[in-house]
Amino acid sequence: MARRWRFLVAAMLAVALCAGYLSATIGHRLDHGSSRWHGADAESRTEGQRTELRFAFSPGGQVTFGASIRNPGPWPATITGVNGRPSDQQVFKIARLAVNHADEATAAVFDPAAAEPFRSVRVAAGAELPVFVTITIPDVEFASGSSLFFDDLAVDYEVLGLPRHQRVPMGFRLSVYSANDYVPSGRR
Repeated sequence: MARRWRFLVAAMLAVALCAGYLSATIGHRLDHGSSRWHGADAESRTEGQRTELRFAFSPGGQVTFGASIRNPGPWPATITGVNGRPSDQQVFKIARLAVNHADEATAAVFDPAAAEPFRSVRVAAGAELPVFVTITIPDVEFASGSSLFFDDLAVDYEVLGLPRHQRVPMGFRLSVYSANDYVPSGRR
C-alpha cells in the first residue's frame, strides 16, 4: 500500500512539474525595448504616444533601422531568428541583420560600427538586444502620398529549451513613404 502511495505521489509531482514547465515557457513573451536607431536617411516624428520612422520610397533600395528586443524575464531567452521564415517577410525582405551585444550591466546601445552579423544570442532576463535590420524596399506601384509600414518583428527564440515564435512589437512604426507616383517599368 505504501509503495502504491509513493508511486501516486511521484506521478502527481511529475505531472505538476511538466505542467509548470509548459506554463512557464509558453507564457514567456518578449517585448519592445527602450531604444531605437535610424540613420540620417530617415525622419522620426512622434504624435501622441505613436512614434514613426519615415524613409523615402526608393524601389529596390535598402534602408537600415535599429530596434531593441527586451526579455522581461524571469528566465534567459536565446533569440535564434528574426523574420527568418518566408511568411514573416511579406512586403519587405530582410537583406541583413546585425546586433550589438550589451552586457547585463549596460543599457542597449546602437553602434553601427561595432555591430556584428546576427547569430543565435542569449538575452538575460531583464536585458535588451539591439538589432540592426536592413530591408529591401519592394519595386511596387505607389500612389503619391501613400506608404508601406510595419510595427513588429517576427522573432524565433527558446526559453528553457522550448522553441517559441512571436511577433514582437518594435515600439514604433516604420514607414516607407512616397511623395510621387511610381509605376514599375514592366507595368507601363
